[in-house]
Amino acid sequence: PSFTVNLEALLNPQMTAEPTELACHVTNITHLPLGGRLGVTWGHTTLPGLVGGPQTSNSIGSLDGKGNLLPGAIYSDRLKSGVMSLTRVHPDTFKLRFLRTQEIDMGQYVCTVSAWSVSSQGDVMNTAQAESAPLVVRWDTKRPTLNVVAKRLREASVGGATFEMSCAVATENLGEAGYSVLVQSQDSLEGTHGGATDPNRRDSLVLTKAGPAEFRFRLVGVQLSDRGFYWCVITAWTKQQPGQAWTRATSAESNKVKIDFQENGPSFSVAIQSDTTSVYPWETAKMECSLSVSGSSPKTSAHTDDLAYEVRWFFTRLRGGQTTTQVASVDRFGVVRKDNRNSSSDISIERKDTHTYLLNIHGTQDSDSGEYHCVATPWYLSASTGSWTQAGELTSSRIFLTVKFAVWDSLKLPLLYGVAASIGVGLFSLVFGLVCAHCCCRNTMHTPRSRNKLMDLELD
Repeated sequence: PSFTVNLEALLNPQMTAEPTELACHVTNITHLPLGGRLGVTWGHTTLPGLVGGPQTSNSIGSLDGKGNLLPGAIYSDRLKSGVMSLTRVHPDTFKLRFLRTQEIDMGQYVCTVSAWSVSSQGDVMNTAQAESAPLVVRWDTKRPTLNVVAKRLREASVGGATFEMSCAVATENLGEAGYSVLVQSQDSLEGTHGGATDPNRRDSLVLTKAGPAEFRFRLVGVQLSDRGFYWCVITAWTKQQPGQAWTRATSAESNKVKIDFQENGPSFSVAIQSDTTSVYPWETAKMECSLSVSGSSPKTSAHTDDLAYEVRWFFTRLRGGQTTTQVASVDRFGVVRKDNRNSSSDISIERKDTHTYLLNIHGTQDSDSGEYHCVATPWYLSASTGSWTQAGELTSSRIFLTVKFAVWDSLKLPLLYGVAASIGVGLFSLVFGLVCAHCCCRNTMHTPRSRNKLMDLELD
């Protein structure tokens, strides 16, 4: 038999990982006996210096006259996995296909076609052979490039707000790839990387894939410790063949996005008031210490559980005096403490609501007269730090309490006792005089005249 062999590229890759398809055509076949068959053997010769080694030739594999596949030693795994294939598509056409061509696959390819016929003894014999001209498969091996751009989607301008940024990936000469993403931060452009994330705040961190080549990072409830610069480090990974391990192709860092805001804690004020500034002894005096909050952070304005006060009450005996003593206090946990006082009255503190505290003086005495004022220290759960923060101390104005001295109230009991005593002494004296007169004058009473028949002579 005689024939000619032509080799052509049906798919010629332009970059790594693209498919390659070569067709080996057998033409001008003559004298092929009845029952004769064609087989093919594929060979590959590397390009000199392409992979950093000497030029080598290897057998890719062959199809014998019966159509059996005989893989070459170094291509056996790729042929068995299906990422390469040797097929007969027509009686006179054979194909070699790479699903994902690697750089090592560049080089010269030849196909050698052999004719097989059956001898008179029934054996299959190779009776003719022809080789194609070499076909060079190669492409410009541009290194893959990766470009990452970060942009701010949501700006955190106050503590407790949400920060969100997007990292978009653009590639060249890479083909199909997977990506791993690392979000990093540092305090300043000259500083070092930030520390590890607090485990208690991991639920506040979200990293999602928003598209084939876009990732979004979200930080919920930013705090002062979160201020700084944030960026993405993205690594592209490729598989030379399906089923193989991921191979690192290239990586790149994005530009840096800044989180910067100032502490926005609330501002407070305090005022003191009383329904009356004068009471009588043994009455109850009430003075109200009212606090107000403004410009609060999101947390404090929404939840009263994130706000507490420590309130202390002070007493000054003289108006405008310098000697001031603390009479009672309540801490931010609601624990009340009373201080020793030079008075027999009693004191209690009542919390009317979150911002109002009432000082009660029960059974007021003259020693309770004087100036009173309250000092409050607010505590709030800072959205910027995530911890309880002590605000500045606030001092109210002063109220002068007067315990009135009631003249009638002070004299009515002594007068009542005096009148009662006088009446009692007078009645006692009258009764005593009557008794004495009755007892002492009985013998001097008039003696009745004698009833004798003889009458006494009366003389002038």
